[in-house]
Amino acid sequence: MSKQTRKSYLVAIKLEAIDYAKYVGNRAAGRMFAVTHTQIAQWRKKEEELKKANMRSRRVGSGKEAAYPLAEDALKEWIVDLRNRGIGVTSSIIKSKMTEFLSYSFSEQYPNAAQDFKASDSWFNLFLRRHNFSLRRRTKIGQKLPQEIQQKVANFHEFIKNIRLQNNFDPTRIINLDETPVFFDMVGALTIDYKGVKTVHIRTTGNDKNRFTCVLAVLGDGTKLPPMVIFKGKRLQKGDYPPDVIVRMNKNDSFRGHLTQTVKSKCQEKNLVLGVIPGGLTSIVQPLDVSINKPFKNRLREKWRTWMAEGKFEMTRGGNLKRPDNSLMCHWISEAWSDIPYEIIVQSFKTCGISNDLNGTEDNLIWKENSENAGERDEPVIVLPEDVCEDEE
Repeated sequence: MSKQTRKSYLVAIKLEAIDYAKYVGNRAAGRMFAVTHTQIAQWRKKEEELKKANMRSRRVGSGKEAAYPLAEDALKEWIVDLRNRGIGVTSSIIKSKMTEFLSYSFSEQYPNAAQDFKASDSWFNLFLRRHNFSLRRRTKIGQKLPQEIQQKVANFHEFIKNIRLQNNFDPTRIINLDETPVFFDMVGALTIDYKGVKTVHIRTTGNDKNRFTCVLAVLGDGTKLPPMVIFKGKRLQKGDYPPDVIVRMNKNDSFRGHLTQTVKSKCQEKNLVLGVIPGGLTSIVQPLDVSINKPFKNRLREKWRTWMAEGKFEMTRGGNLKRPDNSLMCHWISEAWSDIPYEIIVQSFKTCGISNDLNGTEDNLIWKENSENAGERDEPVIVLPEDVCEDEE
């Protein structure tokens, strides 16, 4: 006996069938729309619910019911309030807020919820479905390297291998150091919002182009060296700076010291061998660029978003939002940097072909993407499927 395929119908078709059934009856309407008369009857019972649904939807009222409906209603109102103020919201912020609601605001209605609630992805996805939201993620499609670039990569790998053989360098003595820009506003591209909204606005402090430099350094065995932060200016802003972050001021905010002859001479003095990565290859053979900077900045961005969502910002006399001060940015950098697992660093060096075993047994790890950084994925966020174009920034 062949398996029968179950069909689904758009809400618009269901309502059309209901209207037709009102004049000719359920059986005749069933024959007209090729469904059973009992199906027509079920649709008629849900007529009011169907009228409120999206005409292009197929599933209405389906899915698991909320275990904590009052808390979810409050969560939805909280999200709507943030979006009305132009503040972005992400999945981790929503999970954290739901946990907070169950622990405090709704502890009497749901006594054991704070312990039972797991804030899992499963709950989050059901929450989106129940409240008619959807999840979208930005991706970058990988491309095959041009022949010329492949040769440059091969030459660089040979260069690194020769240096390691000549100097007996193991992963504990291989360092990758690089600067990366950090912006005072880290908005991200997406957020949660109402369906049907044509313009999705995310509020900022107006400093999305104002930046400073963060210098990161890692070793092939996964060790992280203290980050250095370089702010533009002459005098350091007052504040409580974390002791594990080196803070410097510069009239420019960029760090080009590693290119000067003075630094090169000093490295030779200290028996340090410089391996400058050729232009155009940093996204392929530099561990920080390949697998570390992205999760580091994702963590920074999440701290900025939480800071905005919790309203911890201050206002200027003119009524504008003040940007995070320098010391707060340094604390975020300290926390985000300490949160990067050493496994990501070790794998990144091997992905770039720098710390792999010299006997060739680990060559299969070259260009193998890290799961946290694969495809340049941004933090999951909630948006409207009908109103978001495919080429989001």
